[in-house]
Amino acid sequence: MNNAVMKNIKQLIEKYNRPGPRYTSYPPVPYWNQTPPTEEQWIGHLLAKYREEEGVDLYVHVPYCEKLCYYCGCNRTITRNHDLEDPYLDVVISEWNLYKTRLGFTPKINSLHFGGGTPTFLAPQNLKKLILALTENKRDNFIGSIEIDPRTCQVEHLKVLKELGITRVSLGIQDFDPKVQAAINRDQSVKMVEALMDQLRHYKFQSINFDLIYGLPKQTMESISSTMEIVAKLKPDLIAFYGYAHLPGKIKNQRLINENDLPSAEERRNLYENGKIILQQYGYEDVGMDHFALPGSYLYEAKSSGNLHRNFMGYVEKKSSLLIGLGPTSISDSSMSFVQNAKEIKSYEDRIKEGKLAIETGHAHSPEDLVVQELIIDLMCKGEVKIGNKNNLPHYQQIEKELLAFQDDGILQYKDDKIILSETGKGFVRNVAMIFDFHLREQSNKARFSQTI
Repeated sequence: MNNAVMKNIKQLIEKYNRPGPRYTSYPPVPYWNQTPPTEEQWIGHLLAKYREEEGVDLYVHVPYCEKLCYYCGCNRTITRNHDLEDPYLDVVISEWNLYKTRLGFTPKINSLHFGGGTPTFLAPQNLKKLILALTENKRDNFIGSIEIDPRTCQVEHLKVLKELGITRVSLGIQDFDPKVQAAINRDQSVKMVEALMDQLRHYKFQSINFDLIYGLPKQTMESISSTMEIVAKLKPDLIAFYGYAHLPGKIKNQRLINENDLPSAEERRNLYENGKIILQQYGYEDVGMDHFALPGSYLYEAKSSGNLHRNFMGYVEKKSSLLIGLGPTSISDSSMSFVQNAKEIKSYEDRIKEGKLAIETGHAHSPEDLVVQELIIDLMCKGEVKIGNKNNLPHYQQIEKELLAFQDDGILQYKDDKIILSETGKGFVRNVAMIFDFHLREQSNKARFSQTI
């Protein structure tokens, strides 16, 4: 990268680095109308969109972790009390039974995804019990995936997962540098991860993803380079390379991080670009915001064929129109509305035990929401988008002015109502998405988001 290009990128970072949504959903959660559909309306939305040939996607949130990671912004409870497992499983299974009763049938399961927290907090036999309860009616081409903590995953976990069709795994790595790990309270050696990778390959798991983070305390260009070299040697087929979102006013445990150890906006961008260059040198392709894939992997093939999708779980190659989230804080999507379960474990459990769905907040989509949602998804999955009827886009005159400004800055091409991100512009995709976000323009509440760069 020559000096003129580097100078230009530095100027763009200074101009565009500001708080903004990550757009795993549209509208972003802070701009939901906060009046969720009633239980009857929500079930009505699911029934209206359900297709037997498509089924539903299930997401299960396991809210327990044995140890606190200082950077973490997820909903989780830190505990070593594994007596909590059995009662928690009973409630999640009860929640799924409530859905089946309300719907009047057992939906086909297109996919099942476990997140957390730490899904491998659950003992292997409990994980098996839960998977069997949720997949009694799964599709022939069922997809199963799970987030794995290398520090808690046992061989018995892997045997259960492979036996029951959970063949895609995502390992929480974050960074391999010992100084960075100490600064975020997440110690896990390269040797530990190597041993787990050997086992995953022994049991022939179909896909392995590494979650990595840039912008962490103590990270340097040298440490990122070292981490990426180790990653390349271990060779997962997918990599998610996220920017750390430092929001200590909102996430209390992040106050344990020394802010003096955090990189500046320019340093963050350089860390990302350095990591990206190394990944590309080892054959990884940029498939979307923060995501990289080796040729032959399912995300690479989805990107190449134009079939990449995005939802609350990130990038996927195949999704149903319906996503049902089970467990506290889980989000569901009917394609007509969003709902989110109660965040507190006790509130969630109490609702289910009362025979009610645990819905706490939600949002019913307006026609304008659906138009903007499709635009943002295309932008983030394809790097380009064709604008249809401008009359359906709130604030379009202002949007057009801002598109032309982005074009002047070399972030995109805008011609004949088509937007194509430049190579540089891919790093500013959140900023481009933000100009379509009429909720953000009209915000009545000052929601707190991570920096876009």
